[in-house]
Amino acid sequence: MKIIKNYDVNLKVISEATETQAPKSEVTIKGTKLKLIISGFYLEACIQYDERYLVFTTDGCPFEESLNIYLLSGDNEIIDSATAFCPYGTGSFQLLGTTDPDLVQFKFFIDKDWQIKIFKSNRINIPYISESSGVWRKIKFCRSFGVSEVSAQ
Repeated sequence: MKIIKNYDVNLKVISEATETQAPKSEVTIKGTKLKLIISGFYLEACIQYDERYLVFTTDGCPFEESLNIYLLSGDNEIIDSATAFCPYGTGSFQLLGTTDPDLVQFKFFIDKDWQIKIFKSNRINIPYISESSGVWRKIKFCRSFGVSEVSAQ
C-alpha cells in the first residue's frame, strides 16, 4: 500500500450539493483522468493498493458530514464503495496510517478509530448485517473491502 500525495490526485467538482444530492466530482490520479463520477467535494486521502485506489472524500457539510470511501480500478470502474455517516453528526477525517499490507486505519467520528481491510478477492456480504453501525452501502452481495471499528486494546 502506498499513500498517494495530494498533488498527484485531483478532485474536480462537476455538480454542487443540493438538498437531496451530494456533490459529484471527477477524479484524476497521477495525471490520468478517470472516466467516472463519485460523491464528494473535498479529497481527504488516496491510497494505492496494487492497481487499485482507495479514495476518501467528504461532502463539505459542516453540520452533517459524511465520509465517502471508494475502491477504484485504474480501468475507470468503481469496484466497491461505502459511506460513514451519522444523522446530525459531524466528522473530521484523519488518516492514521497503513498497518498491514491490506489494512488502513483512520479517524472520522470523534470517539472511534476505524479500519478498512481490502480483500484479495470478493467476499460474500449480507446486507444490513455485515456492516458496522454508521456505515452505509448500496445493497450488494459481495464486497471488495470491509469497514469496521478498531477494537480497544
